[in-house]
Amino acid sequence: MDKTLENQLRQMVKPYLNRGRPGDYEHTLRTIRYARQLLQHEEGDSDIVIPTLYLHDIGWSQINYEDFISAPLVSQKENAISVDQHMKLGAALAKPILERLGFDLQMTRAIVSIIAIHDRPEKIFAMKNPSATIVFEADYLDKYGPDSLVRFDAMFATMPMTESHKKDAIAHLREGLKQWFRTPTAKSMAVNLARESGLF
Repeated sequence: MDKTLENQLRQMVKPYLNRGRPGDYEHTLRTIRYARQLLQHEEGDSDIVIPTLYLHDIGWSQINYEDFISAPLVSQKENAISVDQHMKLGAALAKPILERLGFDLQMTRAIVSIIAIHDRPEKIFAMKNPSATIVFEADYLDKYGPDSLVRFDAMFATMPMTESHKKDAIAHLREGLKQWFRTPTAKSMAVNLARESGLF
């Protein structure tokens, strides 16, 4: 992706991400770092992957996500209404941003279509689109690193997790290592991050 265009996009999304959940901007930058690593070894179009990741969570800035924060179990968080809302609104917000930056119609449609389902692995993998897979993997890799665990503590500070909820979350992340990563590079990165975070 052109560096000037990327800088413009980063500046445009930052206010949205700073109005979203705690740490969304930093999360986004980490996903882009992971995506660059993946793209060095796996198939995917950086001109789709990178802009999609900058935009993928801007929808959180427009909604009340209390149902996501207050759900005690991880499985309940994933099924919160706000999760679907942020994808739908994020896709709607992304379209005019991409148009303003001069992205053509075909690329805009590709990016928006991924944003609209980016937290639904079954839909992402059904696309059989390497760029969509990289977006998903980069996003979900950020569930594992030490910085991510610090972010989760801050995000859910108003609803502290009990020991049983923490065990549920750890079991969920361990199971995710088997389900969420399709490319060899992402599988290896996820295991390394999980070890770094003490999940193994």
